[in-house]
Order: sequence, then structure tokens, then C-alpha cells
Amino acid sequence: MSFRIIKALTVALAILMNLYAIQAFAEAKKILHIASYHDAYSWTHRIDIGIKKGLKRSFNNTPYEYKVFYMDTKRKNKPEQILSAAEEAEKIIKRWNPDIIITSDDNATKYVTSPLKDSGRKFVFTGVNNEPSIYNLPNKNVTGIIERFHAKDGIYLLKMLKPNCSKVVMLSDDSITGKLISEQLKFTIKEENFDLLGIHATGSFKEWKSLVKKYQGKADAFYVIVYFTMKDNDGKPVPGPEVLKWTRINSKIPEIGFWPFVTDHGGLASIGVDGVEQGYAASKIAVKILNGTSPADITTKVTSKSTLYINSKRARELNIIIPCELMESAFLIEK
Repeated sequence: MSFRIIKALTVALAILMNLYAIQAFAEAKKILHIASYHDAYSWTHRIDIGIKKGLKRSFNNTPYEYKVFYMDTKRKNKPEQILSAAEEAEKIIKRWNPDIIITSDDNATKYVTSPLKDSGRKFVFTGVNNEPSIYNLPNKNVTGIIERFHAKDGIYLLKMLKPNCSKVVMLSDDSITGKLISEQLKFTIKEENFDLLGIHATGSFKEWKSLVKKYQGKADAFYVIVYFTMKDNDGKPVPGPEVLKWTRINSKIPEIGFWPFVTDHGGLASIGVDGVEQGYAASKIAVKILNGTSPADITTKVTSKSTLYINSKRARELNIIIPCELMESAFLIEK
């Protein structure tokens, strides 16, 4: 075979491969993740990790496109700001025309998925604390993953860390998540015969400080829910880590949370839903739908995996000895 023929065949093969690649890219499934919050928020970040992990495993070497839009409604949480973010999400949906949309957490589900549930587009929600029926979901185009925090695990964790604990206070910001979790947690606390001294949801950092000081010497523990919608006296957002940093410096009361950011920001301990698992489960459902399964044939699910985090430095500050059985099963944080 002459050199010219070999060269011609090589060029032809390269052209065919390029055409195949172009066609494959054009046919690649498009997945859009609309996140309620911002990328730096650890819960959102972990959900995104889970989605990416699930998509990579499911698609293997098959090409696909994945984009994320962050509504940022923790920091921009005024009603008009949330609606504006939802409108921007809808514009992205129309412009990019994804094959399926994953919405994470309640705001994206409430303000994007629910209004578009009958549009013919396919949705998978995840990280939803509220009952999906509140948002008129699921339906023929929508299914997903429900987030149920581990209330009783949080009670048992506190009992192990502080066996003589009896008086507790619930602290949260005034977000939808904070109010929902607080409402659910209070029943479990009462079932365990704890003395619930107060349930507080505030968007004022000044009031938060006042509450922390108020319960010094009175409460045995704080159940710290979320604290990311706090504002200072001028109405400017106060970063969540700053809220808990101040709390730690000015309090001798242990903090128990339900997401890893509580310990990451300096609190004593947290046990809660694994965000990676929530994202991974949502991605698996999304792939099923892309492969032809109707959302109506996929029941909503609750993930079961919980993860324990303990801040050993905070434990030393509070003179709390971490039991061996917790040491063996927890992620120990030294911050």
C-alpha cells in the first residue's frame, strides 16, 4: 500500500472520528443542578460532590454536560431576592434547555421545581426538609430525595457527651430550614424528657448574642440548627463562621448540630445526613429518568446514612471527655 493511500486513509479516519465526537457531543445529555444556596456552603458543596460522583459512575465514558446555578438564598434571602434568583434559574433553563434538572434544598424546589412541575420538564429534587406535598410534589414529572435529619441521634449524642444534661436550648436563624428543623426537633426533645428552656429563631446577630449570654449558667447545651441568614445592626449579612466563632468565644455551653459545618466552625459535635449521599441518590434517579423511566414510577426516598463529627479542641475547652465508642466512629476535627 502506497504512502499516499495510507495518508489518505489516516485523514479520512481522523475526519470520521471528529464527526463522531461532534455528533456525540451534540447528543450528550444535559443535566442542570439548581442549588438553593452558594458554592462555599459546605452542605451544598457536598451535594454537588455526590451528584458529580453519581453521574461519572453512571455515564462512565459516555459524554454528558453538567452545569450548576447557585441561587445563593442563604445570603440573599429577602423575598424579592429569592424570586429574582428563581427567575434567573428559569431563564437558564429556557436558554440551555437541559434534559433533566436537579434542584437541591427547599428554596430551589419551592420556587423553581414546583412552578414548573407541569411544564413537561423533568425534575429531581434533593435535600428537601419539608413534606414535598407542601410544594404539590411529586407528580408525573417530578420525584426525588427527602432529607430527614437524625433528631434522636442528636439526643443520644448529647447524652453520651454530657450524661447529666437535662436543660437544652434550640438556637437557629430565621430561615425556612431553621424553622422546619426546630419544629421537628422540639417533639423529640420533649419525648426524651429534656427540659426545653427555649426555642429561638432570629435573623439578628445582636439578638443571637443576647440569647447566648442569657443562657450561660442556665442551659446544659445548645442545639445549634443553622445560622447563615444573620444580619448585623446595619442589615449586612454576617458570615456563618463568624456567628459560631463569637458563640464559641463567649459561651461555656456545648453546641450540638446536625450538619458538619457546626463542628467545622468550632462547635462541639454534630451528627446528620450525609450531603454526598443525598446528591448521589438524586443523580441515580436522574439517570434512570434520562434512560426512559417515568418520574411517576419512581417513589420519593429518604437517605439513611448519618455521619458523626466531633471537635476535639472544643471538647477540651469545655472539659468534656469524648467516650471511646464515639472516638472510634467520629470524624475528629481539631479547630
